[in-house]
Amino acid sequence: MRLLSRLRVFLPLAVAAACGPAITNVSAAADAGPVASPDATEQALVDPDPAAEALARARTAYAGRDLAAAAAAADETLAAAPAPEAADGARLLQARVALLERRWDDARRWLGEVRGADAKYVPGYRELAAVLAADAQRPLEQASEDERRATAERLAGLALVPGDDLVAAARLAVQLRLDLALGQRAALVQHAAAYLPLASSGDARRWTEEAEQVLTDPSALTENEVQELWTGVAGDSPLWPSLARRRIEVALAAGDLTTAGELLERAAGVRPGAPWLRELRERVASVADVDATRIGVLVPTTGPSAELGRRALAAMELALAPFGDRFVLEARDTGGDETRTREAVRALGTESKVVAILGPIEARVAVAAVEEAAAVGVPIVSLNVQRDVADAARCRFREFPTYAAEVEALIGYAWDHARGHRVAVLRATGRYGEIVAELVAEAVERRGGEVVAVEPYASDQTEFLSLATTLRRARPDVIVFADAASRVALVAPALAYEDLWPQPSPHDPASTAPGGPRREALYLLPSAAADPAALADARRYLDGAVAAVGFVAAARAEDRTPFETALAALGTNAPTQLEAFAYDAARIAATLLDGGAANRPALCRALAQAESAETAAPFAGFGADGEARRPVRLVHLHDGSFSALPTSP
Repeated sequence: MRLLSRLRVFLPLAVAAACGPAITNVSAAADAGPVASPDATEQALVDPDPAAEALARARTAYAGRDLAAAAAAADETLAAAPAPEAADGARLLQARVALLERRWDDARRWLGEVRGADAKYVPGYRELAAVLAADAQRPLEQASEDERRATAERLAGLALVPGDDLVAAARLAVQLRLDLALGQRAALVQHAAAYLPLASSGDARRWTEEAEQVLTDPSALTENEVQELWTGVAGDSPLWPSLARRRIEVALAAGDLTTAGELLERAAGVRPGAPWLRELRERVASVADVDATRIGVLVPTTGPSAELGRRALAAMELALAPFGDRFVLEARDTGGDETRTREAVRALGTESKVVAILGPIEARVAVAAVEEAAAVGVPIVSLNVQRDVADAARCRFREFPTYAAEVEALIGYAWDHARGHRVAVLRATGRYGEIVAELVAEAVERRGGEVVAVEPYASDQTEFLSLATTLRRARPDVIVFADAASRVALVAPALAYEDLWPQPSPHDPASTAPGGPRREALYLLPSAAADPAALADARRYLDGAVAAVGFVAAARAEDRTPFETALAALGTNAPTQLEAFAYDAARIAATLLDGGAANRPALCRALAQAESAETAAPFAGFGADGEARRPVRLVHLHDGSFSALPTSP
């Protein structure tokens, strides 16, 4: 490359000399034309060759820097139907003129028309390669994006004569620099593999190191890029071992043990001493060492939440009924305790070798569960409202709707149906209340409303009269309850004591506000507070409240779905979203396992790619954040149960 970059377009003889005696002689012979016999010379005096004469004039004009005359004479050469060697000479001369005038497209077109197998020996050929390569040698790191791409386009035309290693090396060396400058990592590996057999030892070391850095970085290449490189890099390439290792890792991440095993055997045959072979064999064995028929479940079977655990487990068992005895649920007690939850996850993952874990349902142990599941390497589908436990990249999914979606739907409804836009938030201390309060403030501010109060209270508080007095003074039009349903049932009567009541349905902002001391506000309940059973004792104080839910049970027996009918037969006549989402989690996992996801990585990938399933609540797959894509449904509390919102008159 350094030799080529020193060449100048007006020094063709120097170029020829620099290439060695043999090429100098070939070039001189080509300039002078074939050595003629005496008879041939006499015949040439009688019958001169017009193409040869025109080409000689073209070269003379070019040497005198008369580019227009040189191009015109080259055109005459081609018009005279010359011999192949003369035609190649004329085309190369046209390309040289175009290069001097920086007409890149014309230069590429003329170069592409060079036909002779020995074109690389025609005078000017190597000079053309040097000019194109030298043009791309300026520092690409400081060039603009447009300049880099223009260089790439010109470089693409540097395909002069197939099999010419000199030109191929020049082209690939520049292309590698361009790949590095543009951050095109897959292209860099591909071009490095092609360049290494042609490169000097120093350049080969440099680009081997650059390509190795790409291949050893798990985030550098996509799965498709690794597979494409695998088909294009030869087994004798210095880059093949690193590429083989990366390809095996991709197969393992997908749970494709068959491909991983085949590739390991091939790699062992090509590079038997590679130090990473043993490590990958152990990983393949570890991925295979799982019971694809056993699904772990984390639910409370003791303590105050034991009944919730029983309901969730019954819904999961119902979900697996269509699969016969294909799957087994192994439940472990969380007891609402983080230490016990971590122990349960470890036991499920390492002793029972479950293929996945469903749960927990308690928010207070959710983080502990997903952290331990990630450490053990088990996919987990959490069944609670704890935010920030989902992460599809780590195979951690969550079945409940996001808080942000719930708040957005509730505040959007309030903007159309509340009598005003003064919003208050009642929340228990803790992360959940903080998150909901922040989301409400953002949604209200975005719409131009006002948050007039955010009233926190202790998580074990049971007396709320002073809080109700403070809230009434704030004169809210909307009240958001950011707490569990059991505590909302304690707060609502205290508000009624201060003559604060829910705005009745239908929620018509144009309706007349009540007179006297009674004040009404639109009550909004996120899904954590949307449990009719827990709200039953306070239903007269909450009648008309609007809730965001992911599942609504049928109000009449004749309208029940098969899921609800089956639960009713088990004694659950009014299933909540807890049962629905527990059922859905088990149904989704079983469906994917039955479809061929026979190990943990394969199931993890299948969960991330799932788009639908036969679920109790609408389900459209999991997002990149691991959160379930579920539409938020708004319902109102009426006569102790949730039902569709009435239409305003």
